[in-house]
Amino acid sequence: MKLQDSLYSIIEEIKNDAEHCYTIKFDAEHFIYKAHFPGEPITPGVCIMQIAQELLERHLDRELVIDNVKNIKFLRIITPDETPIVDYTLHRISCEEAVVKAQVTVSANNETFAKLSLVCRICA
Repeated sequence: MKLQDSLYSIIEEIKNDAEHCYTIKFDAEHFIYKAHFPGEPITPGVCIMQIAQELLERHLDRELVIDNVKNIKFLRIITPDETPIVDYTLHRISCEEAVVKAQVTVSANNETFAKLSLVCRICA
C-alpha cells in the first residue's frame, strides 16, 4: 500500500546537484493515526521508512524494495498535529547495478526528526 496521497501529500520538490528535498504534509485524519495512538497520534517509524522509499522511487523513477537499513535513528517524535509539515532530504544517492543506496534526513523547523541509511533493490 502506497502512503502518498493517503497518509501524506507532497507540497514541494526541490532538486540540486547534491540533494533532493521533498516537503510533505501529513493527513492527521488518516486511519493510521487513529490506531497509533488514539488521542495522541504519532507517525510510526515504519511509515517514516516507507515514505523515504516512496520518495526515493519518485526521484529515480524506479520501483524499489528496501533490502537493508544500514542505520536508522529516530531522534524526535513526529505528530501530525504539532509537526504536520516535514522535509525529506535525499542525499548521497548511489546506483550500482540493481542496488540503490541513499541517506535520508527528516527535518522541520531546523530540527532533525530521523536519519536513515537505506539499501534498496531495483525491481525488474
